[in-house]
Amino acid sequence: MAALNRIAGIAVLTALLAAPAAAAAPGPLAPATALQPSPALFADRITAVATVVVDSRAVDPATVRAVAAFGPLDVLSGPEVERSDRGRQTVVRFRWQVACLSEQCVPSARRRPLRLPPLRVSAKGGRDGHALDSVAAWPVLTIAGRVSAREAAAAVPPFRLETELPRPTYRVAPARLGVVLDAVAAAGVAALFLLLGRELRSRRRRREEERLALVSPLERALLLARQAERRGPADRRKALNLLARVLGGPGAGLAGAASELAWAPPEPSPAQIGSVVDEVEREVGER
Repeated sequence: MAALNRIAGIAVLTALLAAPAAAAAPGPLAPATALQPSPALFADRITAVATVVVDSRAVDPATVRAVAAFGPLDVLSGPEVERSDRGRQTVVRFRWQVACLSEQCVPSARRRPLRLPPLRVSAKGGRDGHALDSVAAWPVLTIAGRVSAREAAAAVPPFRLETELPRPTYRVAPARLGVVLDAVAAAGVAALFLLLGRELRSRRRRREEERLALVSPLERALLLARQAERRGPADRRKALNLLARVLGGPGAGLAGAASELAWAPPEPSPAQIGSVVDEVEREVGER
């Protein structure tokens, strides 16, 4: 009987040890994981998401942290953390962007299952802030190759060769833009010549004024009379009148002739004013 009791006790102990651990009650941290897409091709962007739902009365949602290692995969970005409240529950979601970019994860066959290191989640719970930890496994990720074995073994790999460039698009048609630019350039050249002509005339006028300021009144009157030969009747009369006023003294005879020609009809001609100026210049030269 004692032997039978010992055998029964051993059997019960063996059954308890062999019982599955999944029967235990879940803890306050229960992360769920997902990988999309799966299967994924080499260099595809893969989104890894870990979702943790916690009771805000037992766990401080602000202290929830997730640490992930993705083995041969390269981390492109993340983790991005999002928190949302659902009554007394808070959902904390962690998101990474990963990709297979190295030879370590390239499948040797058509497909390769890849098991990533487990995700570790930690937080602080209760009023005393005691540490809480949890571990969750990632789903098995399948990496598929972009090139078949036959294509990889080919002496000349097949490539899609694009021999034509895409048709260009323009915000403004080149012909219309050329016309507009030509018009703008022509307007700029015209404005440049206009400003240049105005500047030359201004310089010529300043030089003339400076030269007139250095000569005697009679020389100035004779010079203006010579210039009036190429101008209109009004300028000729004014030039002759100025010459008559300057000559009014020792040259009263010439002054009278210049004054009479200035205001008597008809209007003085260029030849007449030239004759008066020549006569004044001869008489002044003889003095």
